[in-house]
Amino acid sequence: MAEDTHPAYLSPSELGTKDYWETYYARTLAHISHADAAPDSKPESSDADSDASSDVNDEDDPGTSWFSEHNAPEKVLRFLTRRSFPLAPRNTNTHAEGQTQPSILDLGTGNGSMLALLRKKGRFAGKMVGVDYSARSVELARELQRARGHSAYRTDDEDEEDEEDDEDEVEEENRTDTGEESPEPAPIQFEEWDILGSKALLSESGVTVTPASSDETLPWFPYDAGGFDIVLDKGTFDAISLADDAKATRVCERYPDIARRLVRKGGFLIVTSCNWTEEELMKWFVGGMEGDRLVLWGRVEYPRFRFGGQEGQGVCTVCFQRVE
Repeated sequence: MAEDTHPAYLSPSELGTKDYWETYYARTLAHISHADAAPDSKPESSDADSDASSDVNDEDDPGTSWFSEHNAPEKVLRFLTRRSFPLAPRNTNTHAEGQTQPSILDLGTGNGSMLALLRKKGRFAGKMVGVDYSARSVELARELQRARGHSAYRTDDEDEEDEEDDEDEVEEENRTDTGEESPEPAPIQFEEWDILGSKALLSESGVTVTPASSDETLPWFPYDAGGFDIVLDKGTFDAISLADDAKATRVCERYPDIARRLVRKGGFLIVTSCNWTEEELMKWFVGGMEGDRLVLWGRVEYPRFRFGGQEGQGVCTVCFQRVE
């Protein structure tokens, strides 16, 4: 991307360092381990309430707190599940011949809460993979899924006394218009992966291909499909933009092209940012690209405000589609 086509760089911050996130998620894991090792300190309650007492609160997570403040996760959920979105469950859970469930990749998955939300409340039943360059993040996301240690993994009905009625209600929600019950989806897969340090998706022509060397192959990547149907970025590009990189080509310049190749042609990349405006994201992810590229498909609407004669919003979500 030419220098004069992208917005001005952001000033480096500790939020752009791997050490910061490793330390944060290591502390969170230690907190969970301590809570599990001291069950007597938990109040007497139902099993669901006991699980909830050790929940990871997104409001305490610096990677998600700003987005949660603006209700971004729920708004993205509604955007992806509305009828007008081609890959929404209501459009794909039809059991039609040849119908497959959309695959979803979450970049910089953190504690995995976004994928948990899409799986449980969004009813997305296809392959889900969350990747992060922090090993502690992956360990945390796996543990939270195992122990259902995040509220997104539980239904709203689990606190009700009549568990039998709850099971019937969930079963009914899992049925399609044909009256068939949807199969139980596979667990979410969480993997350690550095998107900027990997050569697994690179080729001389810039096309996503299966690497010749098995050492560079990503076992979880759908090479046969040419990429994932939906790729999510909630704050990952923000963190990359805050990296202290003194090289001539900053890592934030390389990221949009790599992210594009993770999406199959015709698929969607959804980027949520609190550091960049929609216009700036357009310049980063669309500007300067020709041929196989990303185009604006839609956006999530957030409350807007006026300050000093300027209109803006605290967070933005832009949906791109990969086209030729």
